[in-house]
Amino acid sequence: MKWTALVLGVLISLSAANATSASAADLEMVDALGNVTGVIDVSAAGLSVFENSGDRFFYQRAPRYDLPGGRYLGFYNLELNRIIRFPRDGYGPVERADLDARIPRFVPATVTVRPIGSGRGFAPYLNDWLDHDYIGHGRLGQPMLGSHFGGGTTYLGGYPPIGYPPLFPQLQLGSVPLASGRFPSFQPRSILLESNTVPNPPLPAVEVEFTNTHDEMLVVTLTDVQNPGKQPQYTLNPGESRRVKLPRDNGATRVDVYQTTDVTGLPIEQEVRVNVPPEVRYQVVVHRMRIQSIAIDRTGKSPNPIEDVHRQGVGVGRFELPPGDQLTSGQIDVYAAAVSANNPGSVAPIITRP
Repeated sequence: MKWTALVLGVLISLSAANATSASAADLEMVDALGNVTGVIDVSAAGLSVFENSGDRFFYQRAPRYDLPGGRYLGFYNLELNRIIRFPRDGYGPVERADLDARIPRFVPATVTVRPIGSGRGFAPYLNDWLDHDYIGHGRLGQPMLGSHFGGGTTYLGGYPPIGYPPLFPQLQLGSVPLASGRFPSFQPRSILLESNTVPNPPLPAVEVEFTNTHDEMLVVTLTDVQNPGKQPQYTLNPGESRRVKLPRDNGATRVDVYQTTDVTGLPIEQEVRVNVPPEVRYQVVVHRMRIQSIAIDRTGKSPNPIEDVHRQGVGVGRFELPPGDQLTSGQIDVYAAAVSANNPGSVAPIITRP
């Protein structure tokens, strides 16, 4: 009986705690379809967000991210490294900015907020939240710069308005319209400090066989964009082929270092790695060597009646080989590939003198 009473007491306590949390909620979050997705408990320290999914988050008050005049109020969550802004009267759209993003900026959230029933929303705490016309420390003891500078003009994130020197001149806040289009909104921006591109380890080389299935002699010119001064040419008689070993690239990694700000307005650096796919490296140009003239010995003194054959290279076309791992070992019918490219006019003729 004692154990039963103890278990019942615990269950009653938990139910009471949950009921207290629900009853203490001041605002509710509503999605675009009108569904309530969670509730918000307002306290002097900040906001406790209870989502229907079971997730719970606490956002501490962050005055430096208020909208000018306090029409939108800023809050910050350290774990998510996220800023959210709520309308001062507790009605309307919400904005959010993720400081872990490559370029942090305020964007409309997927929910709006409204007071629950005849709830007072933020009203009981507005006097304390907006009474920070000074440089000092916030209620929770964190360093905090007041939202007002000089004659009561609001500034965010440690940045005074135009005409006053910023604390960090290299960082700037831009102005964009709010989701509702009624009020201006400020967004923290990052700047690119440096960017380096590091080549990835190369792929193994492949062996490509150029073949001539045409009834005329072909001249194949191979261009490597990494070695533009070297353009080997291969002469292929009808039915001949030539094997060529080709190195392959594996792209690169671009390392970008950005500077942004944390909730206290201090600059922080973030490294972003971007994969750069390999680019086309090889181009093949094909000419067919057309007979222009034949020199015949009519004296009968030469052992060869035909002394010379003069040919002129006529452009067939040019085509590119696939980049990176898309280029594999195999055979290429260079005449058919050049004809399929349908660009003979892009190939200058090869003119030789007899």
